[in-house]
Formats: sequence, structure tokens, C-alpha cells
Amino acid sequence: MAQTTPKGTTNSGVAYAFVSGGDIVHQGVITEWPGAGNTTRSKVPTTLYYDSNQKVVGWGTDFEHVLTPFGVPKAGIQKVEWFKLQLMAHGNSHYGSDLELSPLPPGKSDIDVIADCLSMFHEVIRDALQKDLGRGVFSREESKIKYSITVPGIWTDAAKAALRQAVFQAGFLKDVQDPRLTIVPEPEAAVIERFNMGLFDRCKWHDVVLVINLGGGIVDLCVYGFGGQGSFTIQENALGSGDSCGASALNRSFSNYLQTKIRKMNLPDGSVTASKVYTKCMIEFDSRIKVDFARTGKNWVVDVGLEKDYPDAGIEGGYMTFSDEEISQCFDPVLFRILELVRSQILNIQSRNYTLAKILVVGEFGNSEYFLQQIKSNIPPQHRSGFVRPSGSDSAIARGAVTASVAEKLVTERCSRRHYIVVQKALSRVGQDAEDTRVIIVSKGQQVKCGAPIKVSFVRQVAPGSSLIFEDILYSCDEETCPKTVHDRRVKQIATLASDLSHQKLENFQLVDGLYLVNYDIWLTLDGSELKAELVCAGEHMGLCQTKFA
Repeated sequence: MAQTTPKGTTNSGVAYAFVSGGDIVHQGVITEWPGAGNTTRSKVPTTLYYDSNQKVVGWGTDFEHVLTPFGVPKAGIQKVEWFKLQLMAHGNSHYGSDLELSPLPPGKSDIDVIADCLSMFHEVIRDALQKDLGRGVFSREESKIKYSITVPGIWTDAAKAALRQAVFQAGFLKDVQDPRLTIVPEPEAAVIERFNMGLFDRCKWHDVVLVINLGGGIVDLCVYGFGGQGSFTIQENALGSGDSCGASALNRSFSNYLQTKIRKMNLPDGSVTASKVYTKCMIEFDSRIKVDFARTGKNWVVDVGLEKDYPDAGIEGGYMTFSDEEISQCFDPVLFRILELVRSQILNIQSRNYTLAKILVVGEFGNSEYFLQQIKSNIPPQHRSGFVRPSGSDSAIARGAVTASVAEKLVTERCSRRHYIVVQKALSRVGQDAEDTRVIIVSKGQQVKCGAPIKVSFVRQVAPGSSLIFEDILYSCDEETCPKTVHDRRVKQIATLASDLSHQKLENFQLVDGLYLVNYDIWLTLDGSELKAELVCAGEHMGLCQTKFA
């Protein structure tokens, strides 16, 4: 069995499949959730509620008991949301640094909070499968379940490693290196899902598809082409792009504007009335206005339940009114950034002389008709016939990720989002100090074969009796042109790789002028999945290096 959890910024869901002989024989989506009653839905809010002891007392759709009648958390309850964006800060200097995110519970790290959320999903998954398979069959098969979790394509190696740690803490894995977990880029999962549905059957070798993933937190764009001899394969043909301009960016924009409007009520700090107005308006924006907005000139009215009028704040007769122009001011910056990303990728495709056959729009915010029409009307006319939003676009990523975890590798190449760099000590003269040499092992935009590690060789001069544990630093740079030195501020440390050769006999290495020349290789997987570093010495595979992310 394979199961996937698209861990969205604003909403998350679970898809699963039963596998026999390598083939999927049944596939489904979990639609029953705690607190939802008889209502079925493919996703639930990615929201947690903690009490004063940092215990989860509400989540997803199971939250009514922790809220007041006004919809705000009761005293001592902390609501935490958008915490997936916290992980973006791991090893990432470009995305998410300007976000104003809600504080985490005292004593909880971002990994802890993600793990708490995933543990809630774990309970739902176990209950659903025990119901489907029976407790006996499930207990026997549980250790064989493969798991996939989807992330934006712009996520760094450090962010993926942090997510893997959270999945382990949540109880899905035997240990943090458990190979049953696959982390799948969201655009890639969407392409695989549509590939299986036959959308690209008529695509030719030089055709490409542009995937626009309108996620809750991140908007992700990737370009995929097709090839293969004897079997159809998918390759990422151009450098992907993205930004933190998803659905939650609209919420932040509206929140800022709403707070400005509420200040015109001239209420004291901490006012219950102001809190009530804010909560009701945010709920209405998230559930209705954001989805239905179409720039038609209509006013948007929210029942805030007040008897007193506050005309300066747009509140009269118990209703707060927002003009279409006010809502447009919240949408426009987000929309303009998305259109900028789309135009840039289309120009990139044209510069490479590819044929843009399809534009595939997916993601939890892919249901916004306004955004879809704006994107479609702003792309060149010749590409509009290939503009596709699949039915169930919000769950397409989940279904594709399940397929990715059980099928043979359909995606054979990915484009590196950054330069990867190491420093090698090249011996200038035996017995003297080595000179440091900066080596780019993968360049930004380079197509890297999936599952094909890259060998990087190192050498150390070691005196008798010295330690045989060595540390090497892996660097990265997001700039187009990589600086000539790792000391440049644009070059960042990704991780320290510790190679333990203490089981080797020093006498087995070459002795020159009283010093042993210890040679070893690190095979680095830098294909856009998860960073792995395997140590090899004298032809012997010695396991994974201990990797400590910066």
C-alpha cells in the first residue's frame, strides 16, 4: 500500500492506493474527518489549537469546542496556522524571510509543530485503513506501507530534511532514514497524475508543459518535457521558479487592510468588539470572498453582528461593507506577482525553442475562477487552447504523489535550483599544506539525472595516531553566476558532512614523509529529491555520512 499526505500551507489531505504486483489496483482519497460530522471533504485546514500546556486540543475540522461563539480561541488556547511556511526558512534566504507568521507555542520548534499536525493525520489514516482492511490485516501490513509527502519545488535540501524529521517524530517511520518515505515536488506529482490520465498522449519530443501550482502558501512553476526510448519518460527541462504568493498571501493582504479599517472604529487596545469584527471578516474572506471574487464591481457585505454603527470603518446596520475596489487592492499585488512568474517562464520556454503544448494549473487555490481567467487572458493567445485546469485540481497532487511512490521512475531528470559547491584540498607538494580549491559539482539550471549520485573525491594528510573522522562542508549559491570563493556572502553553507573512517587501518594508506594520504569519496545525491551523502573508501561502501544542516 502507498499513501500520500500533501502537507499544504492552508489545507491538507490524504490519498492512498492498494498495490498488487507493482500495479495500483485501487485508489482513493480520505474524506471523513474528526469534527466534520456527515460532511465529506478531500482536505481539512492545516490548523492546530494548543492549550497552555502545549498540548494539541483541536485541529483541522475538529475545533468548535476550543472557540468562543464569536469564532475566536477561548482563553488559554493558541491557534497556529501557516506553519509550513516556517520550514521554508531552513536553508532559504530568498523565500519567506519577509513573512509575518504567527508565533509558535512556547518550547515548540517548527519541526515539532509539523510533527504534531502530521500525528493527527496519522491517527486518521490508521483508523481509516483499519476500517477498510480490518485490524488484523492492517497490523500485519502496516510496516510495509510506503509514504509520500509533497512539497513545493522551491524547497531546499535543509527544509526537506527538517520535514523528514517531522514525519519520523509523527510516528510514520521506524527511523529518520526509513526508505519508505518519498518527498515529491508538487508540480511533479501533478504532471504524473495527468500523465496517467492521458493528457500528454499527443505530446512530442520537443513539446513541454508548464505546470502552475497555485498552492496555499507557495506558487510554483515548473517546465517538463517528454522523451525516452521504448518507454515514455518525463524530464524537467528548464529551471523552476516560485514565490510565497499563494492563497495565504491574500489572507495576509486582506488582514492588513482589515486591521487598518478596524482602527477607524477608535476602540481601545484589546477590544473584544474589534476582535469579533476581525474574526468574522477573516472567516468570510477565507470561505467566500476569496473564492467568489471576480472584479464585477459588487460590494461585499459581512454580518459582524454589531448594533452600533461605525461609518468611518464601513459598519452600518450590523454589516461591514467592502467595495470591489478594496478587495481588488488585496488581490492585485498577489496576482501581478503570479503573472510575472508566468510570463518569465513562457519567455524562458521560447528562448529554448521548445513548443509549449500545455499549461496545467493545479493546487488548492486553482479553484479561483478569477485567478484562472486572469492568468489565461494574460498568456499569449496561441497558448490559450492548451490551458488546462483538471477536475479535482486540489487533489491532483495527492493522487500523483501516490503514483510516484509505487510506479517506476517516470521523471528521469530535474533542473538544479542552485549551484552546489565543495572545497577540495589539492596537494601541491607532498608534506606541505594542501591548497583549497573551490569546485562547482552541480551548476544552477543543470539537468541532473534522478537517482544518479555524483562522486566527489577528497584527500587528507594524516599523522600517525590522528582521528580518521573528517568534516567537509557542502555550499550552495542561488545567484545565476557563482562567486569564485566560498567566502563570498552570496555563498551559503548547506551542511557539514562527517565521514567516519575510524574502522579503516591507517597503515592501509600510502605513507609519505611521515604522513598518510587518506583518500575517500562522497557520493552526493543532488537530483532535487533529498540530499544524500554516501561514504566510499578504497571501494568499500561505508554507509551515509552524518549530515548536519546549517
